[in-house]
Amino acid sequence: MSDMYKAAGVNLFEAEKLSKLLSNGVLGENSSAFAGSVSHNGFRILNCCDGIGSKIIPLYDHKLYKTIAIDLAAANLNDMATRDAKAVAFSDYIAVSKLDSVAVSQIIIELQKVLADCNCTLVGGETSEIPALLKEGAIDICGFAIGVADDKKPAHVCDNDDIVAFCSNGIHANGFSLIRRLYSDGKLSEFDFEECLKPSHIYYNTVRKLWENNLIKSGANITGGGIITNLKRILPKHLSLELDFSKIPPQRIFNKLYEICGDEIYDVFNCGVGFCVVTNRVNEVLDMCKDFSPFVFGKAVKK
Repeated sequence: MSDMYKAAGVNLFEAEKLSKLLSNGVLGENSSAFAGSVSHNGFRILNCCDGIGSKIIPLYDHKLYKTIAIDLAAANLNDMATRDAKAVAFSDYIAVSKLDSVAVSQIIIELQKVLADCNCTLVGGETSEIPALLKEGAIDICGFAIGVADDKKPAHVCDNDDIVAFCSNGIHANGFSLIRRLYSDGKLSEFDFEECLKPSHIYYNTVRKLWENNLIKSGANITGGGIITNLKRILPKHLSLELDFSKIPPQRIFNKLYEICGDEIYDVFNCGVGFCVVTNRVNEVLDMCKDFSPFVFGKAVKK
Protein backbone atom coordinates (compact mmCIF):
# COMPACT_ATOMS: atom_id res chain seq x y z
CA MET A 1 0.00 0.00 0.00
CA SER A 2 1.33 3.43 -1.04
CA ASP A 3 5.05 2.63 -1.29
CA MET A 4 6.00 5.94 -2.93
CA TYR A 5 3.94 7.93 -0.42
CA LYS A 6 5.59 6.05 2.43
CA ALA A 7 9.02 6.77 0.96
CA ALA A 8 8.02 10.46 0.91
CA GLY A 9 7.33 10.29 4.65
CA VAL A 10 3.62 9.44 4.96
CA ASN A 11 2.58 5.97 6.15
CA LEU A 12 -1.06 5.31 5.23
CA PHE A 13 -0.87 1.85 6.81
CA GLU A 14 -0.05 3.41 10.18
CA ALA A 15 -2.87 5.96 9.70
CA GLU A 16 -5.30 3.09 9.04
CA LYS A 17 -3.99 1.30 12.12
CA LEU A 18 -4.64 4.41 14.21
CA SER A 19 -8.22 4.60 12.93
CA LYS A 20 -8.80 0.98 13.93
CA LEU A 21 -7.34 1.57 17.39
CA LEU A 22 -9.81 4.43 17.87
CA SER A 23 -12.82 2.56 16.48
CA ASN A 24 -13.61 0.91 19.83
CA GLY A 25 -16.03 3.58 21.01
CA VAL A 26 -13.67 6.42 21.96
CA LEU A 27 -15.46 8.78 19.54
CA GLY A 28 -18.78 6.95 19.43
CA GLU A 29 -20.95 7.77 16.41
CA ASN A 30 -18.42 10.42 15.39
CA SER A 31 -15.65 7.90 14.69
CA SER A 32 -16.02 8.07 10.88
CA ALA A 33 -17.72 11.45 10.55
CA PHE A 34 -16.23 14.31 8.57
CA ALA A 35 -17.85 16.67 11.08
CA GLY A 36 -18.34 15.50 14.65
CA SER A 37 -21.50 16.49 16.51
CA VAL A 38 -23.09 16.68 19.93
CA SER A 39 -26.71 17.37 20.95
CA HIS A 40 -27.40 20.52 22.94
CA ASN A 41 -30.80 22.05 23.84
CA GLY A 42 -32.60 20.68 20.80
CA PHE A 43 -29.80 21.44 18.36
CA ARG A 44 -26.72 19.66 17.14
CA ILE A 45 -23.42 21.47 17.47
CA LEU A 46 -20.92 20.35 14.83
CA ASN A 47 -17.16 20.73 14.75
CA CYS A 48 -14.51 20.28 12.08
CA CYS A 49 -10.75 20.51 12.49
CA ASP A 50 -8.28 20.35 9.61
CA GLY A 51 -5.17 21.89 8.11
CA ILE A 52 -3.67 21.94 4.62
CA GLY A 53 -0.70 19.65 5.21
CA SER A 54 2.67 20.36 3.66
CA LYS A 55 1.07 22.31 0.81
CA ILE A 56 1.55 25.30 3.09
CA ILE A 57 5.33 25.08 2.54
CA PRO A 58 5.36 26.07 -1.17
CA LEU A 59 2.34 28.37 -0.74
CA TYR A 60 4.08 30.32 2.02
CA ASP A 61 7.36 30.37 0.10
CA HIS A 62 5.54 31.78 -2.96
CA LYS A 63 3.60 34.30 -0.80
CA LEU A 64 0.31 32.78 -1.97
CA TYR A 65 -1.50 33.89 1.18
CA LYS A 66 -4.97 33.96 -0.39
CA THR A 67 -4.59 30.34 -1.51
CA ILE A 68 -3.58 29.36 2.04
CA ALA A 69 -6.80 30.98 3.28
CA ILE A 70 -8.96 29.34 0.60
CA ASP A 71 -7.44 25.91 1.21
CA LEU A 72 -7.91 26.19 4.98
CA ALA A 73 -11.54 27.26 4.64
CA ALA A 74 -12.16 24.51 2.06
CA ALA A 75 -10.66 21.79 4.26
CA ASN A 76 -13.08 22.59 7.06
CA LEU A 77 -16.21 23.93 5.35
CA ASN A 78 -16.24 21.07 2.83
CA ASP A 79 -16.18 18.70 5.81
CA MET A 80 -19.08 20.66 7.34
CA ALA A 81 -20.96 20.37 4.05
CA THR A 82 -21.11 16.59 4.46
CA ARG A 83 -23.75 17.20 7.15
CA ASP A 84 -26.95 19.25 7.09
CA ALA A 85 -25.38 22.01 9.19
CA LYS A 86 -24.76 25.73 8.84
CA ALA A 87 -21.19 26.86 9.56
CA VAL A 88 -21.37 29.85 11.92
CA ALA A 89 -17.92 30.35 13.44
CA PHE A 90 -14.29 29.62 12.64
CA SER A 91 -10.99 29.93 14.47
CA ASP A 92 -7.43 29.32 13.35
CA TYR A 93 -4.12 28.16 14.79
CA ILE A 94 -0.86 29.23 13.16
CA ALA A 95 2.50 27.93 14.39
CA VAL A 96 5.77 29.46 13.16
CA SER A 97 9.43 29.15 13.97
CA LYS A 98 9.81 32.93 13.55
CA LEU A 99 6.88 35.32 13.34
CA ASP A 100 6.47 37.40 10.18
CA SER A 101 3.64 39.71 11.25
CA VAL A 102 2.97 41.00 7.73
CA ALA A 103 2.66 37.53 6.18
CA VAL A 104 0.56 36.06 9.00
CA SER A 105 -1.75 39.09 9.10
CA GLN A 106 -2.36 38.76 5.35
CA ILE A 107 -3.30 35.09 5.76
CA ILE A 108 -5.80 35.96 8.50
CA ILE A 109 -7.27 38.92 6.58
CA GLU A 110 -7.75 36.74 3.50
CA LEU A 111 -9.28 33.98 5.64
CA GLN A 112 -11.86 36.41 7.03
CA LYS A 113 -12.85 37.42 3.49
CA VAL A 114 -13.18 33.83 2.28
CA LEU A 115 -15.28 32.83 5.29
CA ALA A 116 -17.54 35.87 4.88
CA ASP A 117 -18.46 34.59 1.42
CA CYS A 118 -19.80 31.50 3.19
CA ASN A 119 -21.62 33.53 5.89
CA CYS A 120 -19.21 32.17 8.49
CA THR A 121 -17.52 34.43 11.04
CA LEU A 122 -13.84 34.31 11.93
CA VAL A 123 -14.01 34.68 15.72
CA GLY A 124 -10.33 34.52 16.62
CA GLY A 125 -7.48 32.12 16.90
CA GLU A 126 -3.94 31.59 18.12
CA THR A 127 -0.56 32.39 16.65
CA SER A 128 2.34 30.59 18.28
CA GLU A 129 6.05 31.34 17.77
CA ILE A 130 7.93 28.20 18.83
CA PRO A 131 11.52 28.09 17.54
CA ALA A 132 12.40 25.29 19.96
CA LEU A 133 9.86 23.01 18.29
CA LEU A 134 9.85 24.03 14.61
CA LYS A 135 12.85 24.19 12.29
CA GLU A 136 13.87 27.54 10.87
CA GLY A 137 11.38 28.91 8.34
CA ALA A 138 8.67 26.38 9.24
CA ILE A 139 4.97 27.23 9.45
CA ASP A 140 1.82 25.20 9.98
CA ILE A 141 -1.84 26.16 10.01
CA CYS A 142 -5.02 24.55 11.29
CA GLY A 143 -8.66 25.57 11.27
CA PHE A 144 -11.66 24.83 13.47
CA ALA A 145 -15.21 25.32 12.17
CA ILE A 146 -18.35 25.31 14.33
CA GLY A 147 -21.75 24.55 12.83
CA VAL A 148 -25.35 24.32 14.01
CA ALA A 149 -28.12 22.00 12.83
CA ASP A 150 -31.56 20.86 13.89
CA ASP A 151 -31.37 17.82 16.14
CA LYS A 152 -32.94 15.46 13.63
CA LYS A 153 -31.77 12.30 11.96
CA PRO A 154 -30.89 12.57 8.27
CA ALA A 155 -32.59 10.41 5.64
CA HIS A 156 -31.04 6.95 5.36
CA VAL A 157 -28.81 6.11 2.42
CA CYS A 158 -30.56 3.28 0.57
CA ASP A 159 -29.77 0.62 -1.97
CA ASN A 160 -29.73 2.11 -5.50
CA ASP A 161 -29.25 5.72 -4.37
CA ASP A 162 -27.12 7.65 -6.85
CA ILE A 163 -23.69 9.05 -6.09
CA VAL A 164 -23.08 12.38 -7.82
CA ALA A 165 -19.51 13.66 -8.00
CA PHE A 166 -18.25 17.24 -8.30
CA CYS A 167 -14.99 17.86 -10.14
CA SER A 168 -11.92 19.03 -8.23
CA ASN A 169 -9.62 21.92 -9.06
CA GLY A 170 -6.60 19.65 -9.41
CA ILE A 171 -5.14 17.88 -6.41
CA HIS A 172 -6.42 20.39 -3.80
CA ALA A 173 -4.37 20.12 -0.56
CA ASN A 174 -3.60 16.42 -0.22
CA GLY A 175 -0.61 14.27 -1.02
CA PHE A 176 1.86 17.15 -0.99
CA SER A 177 4.58 15.16 0.74
CA LEU A 178 4.59 12.99 -2.38
CA ILE A 179 4.16 15.94 -4.76
CA ARG A 180 7.11 17.77 -3.21
CA ARG A 181 9.27 14.61 -3.35
CA LEU A 182 8.42 14.03 -7.04
CA TYR A 183 9.23 17.67 -7.80
CA SER A 184 12.54 17.60 -5.95
CA ASP A 185 13.45 14.35 -7.75
CA GLY A 186 12.76 15.99 -11.12
CA LYS A 187 9.77 13.77 -11.93
CA LEU A 188 7.41 16.76 -11.91
CA SER A 189 8.31 19.90 -13.86
CA GLU A 190 8.02 23.47 -12.60
CA PHE A 191 4.83 23.75 -14.66
CA ASP A 192 3.44 20.57 -13.05
CA PHE A 193 4.31 21.82 -9.56
CA GLU A 194 2.69 25.22 -10.08
CA GLU A 195 -0.44 23.50 -11.34
CA CYS A 196 -0.59 21.61 -8.04
CA LEU A 197 -0.66 24.92 -6.13
CA LYS A 198 -4.10 25.92 -7.43
CA PRO A 199 -6.59 26.65 -4.62
CA SER A 200 -9.08 24.01 -3.56
CA HIS A 201 -12.71 24.31 -4.57
CA ILE A 202 -15.03 25.32 -1.73
CA TYR A 203 -18.24 23.33 -2.25
CA TYR A 204 -19.95 24.47 0.94
CA ASN A 205 -22.36 27.11 -0.44
CA THR A 206 -23.55 24.88 -3.28
CA VAL A 207 -24.01 21.81 -1.08
CA ARG A 208 -25.86 23.87 1.55
CA LYS A 209 -28.48 24.66 -1.10
CA LEU A 210 -28.87 20.94 -1.74
CA TRP A 211 -29.44 20.30 1.95
CA GLU A 212 -31.89 23.21 2.24
CA ASN A 213 -33.95 21.79 -0.63
CA ASN A 214 -33.86 18.22 0.77
CA LEU A 215 -32.11 16.97 -2.36
CA ILE A 216 -29.37 14.87 -0.74
CA LYS A 217 -28.95 12.34 2.04
CA SER A 218 -25.23 12.55 2.73
CA GLY A 219 -21.95 13.94 1.43
CA ALA A 220 -18.27 13.03 1.34
CA ASN A 221 -15.31 15.40 1.12
CA ILE A 222 -12.72 13.62 -1.04
CA THR A 223 -9.44 14.41 0.68
CA GLY A 224 -6.53 12.29 1.94
CA GLY A 225 -6.99 8.58 1.32
CA GLY A 226 -8.69 8.99 -2.04
CA ILE A 227 -12.20 8.46 -3.34
CA ILE A 228 -13.18 5.01 -2.10
CA THR A 229 -11.86 5.44 1.44
CA ASN A 230 -13.78 8.68 1.92
CA LEU A 231 -17.00 7.47 0.31
CA LYS A 232 -17.08 4.35 2.49
CA ARG A 233 -17.28 6.62 5.54
CA ILE A 234 -20.83 7.72 4.66
CA LEU A 235 -22.33 4.34 3.77
CA PRO A 236 -24.20 2.07 6.21
CA LYS A 237 -22.51 -1.28 6.77
CA HIS A 238 -24.91 -3.24 4.57
CA LEU A 239 -24.15 -1.16 1.48
CA SER A 240 -21.17 -0.97 -0.84
CA LEU A 241 -20.02 1.19 -3.78
CA GLU A 242 -20.54 0.66 -7.47
CA LEU A 243 -18.46 3.34 -9.22
CA ASP A 244 -17.45 4.00 -12.82
CA PHE A 245 -14.05 5.73 -12.76
CA SER A 246 -14.21 6.23 -16.53
CA LYS A 247 -16.86 8.91 -15.90
CA ILE A 248 -14.30 11.23 -14.24
CA PRO A 249 -13.37 14.04 -16.66
CA PRO A 250 -9.61 13.71 -17.26
CA GLN A 251 -7.20 16.26 -15.80
CA ARG A 252 -3.66 16.54 -17.11
CA ILE A 253 -1.98 16.50 -13.68
CA PHE A 254 -3.57 13.17 -12.74
CA ASN A 255 -2.56 11.62 -16.04
CA LYS A 256 1.01 12.71 -15.28
CA LEU A 257 0.86 11.36 -11.73
CA TYR A 258 -0.52 8.04 -12.99
CA GLU A 259 2.43 7.72 -15.39
CA ILE A 260 4.76 8.10 -12.39
CA CYS A 261 2.91 6.36 -9.56
CA GLY A 262 0.46 3.98 -11.19
CA ASP A 263 -2.59 2.85 -9.19
CA GLU A 264 -1.13 4.32 -6.00
CA ILE A 265 -2.65 7.67 -6.95
CA TYR A 266 -6.09 6.27 -6.02
CA ASP A 267 -4.90 5.88 -2.40
CA VAL A 268 -3.37 9.36 -2.18
CA PHE A 269 -5.18 11.87 -4.40
CA ASN A 270 -8.76 12.85 -5.25
CA CYS A 271 -8.07 11.92 -8.92
CA GLY A 272 -10.38 14.68 -10.17
CA VAL A 273 -13.28 14.22 -7.73
CA GLY A 274 -13.46 16.83 -4.96
CA PHE A 275 -16.83 16.08 -3.35
CA CYS A 276 -19.64 13.53 -3.64
CA VAL A 277 -23.28 13.51 -2.57
CA VAL A 278 -25.78 10.69 -2.23
CA THR A 279 -29.23 11.39 -3.66
CA ASN A 280 -32.42 9.88 -5.04
CA ARG A 281 -33.17 13.14 -6.92
CA VAL A 282 -30.27 13.09 -9.30
CA ASN A 283 -31.53 15.38 -12.07
CA GLU A 284 -32.25 18.23 -9.65
CA VAL A 285 -28.80 17.86 -8.10
CA LEU A 286 -27.09 17.91 -11.48
CA ASP A 287 -29.02 21.02 -12.48
CA MET A 288 -28.22 22.93 -9.28
CA CYS A 289 -24.48 22.19 -9.20
CA LYS A 290 -23.33 23.04 -12.71
CA ASP A 291 -20.47 25.23 -11.43
CA PHE A 292 -18.57 22.07 -10.46
CA SER A 293 -19.26 19.96 -13.59
CA PRO A 294 -21.25 17.28 -11.72
CA PHE A 295 -21.72 13.78 -13.06
CA VAL A 296 -23.32 10.52 -11.94
CA PHE A 297 -20.39 8.54 -10.58
CA GLY A 298 -22.18 5.40 -9.43
CA LYS A 299 -24.58 3.96 -6.89
CA ALA A 300 -24.85 2.64 -3.37
CA VAL A 301 -25.63 -1.07 -3.66
CA LYS A 302 -26.24 -4.03 -1.37
CA LYS A 303 -23.18 -6.08 -0.47
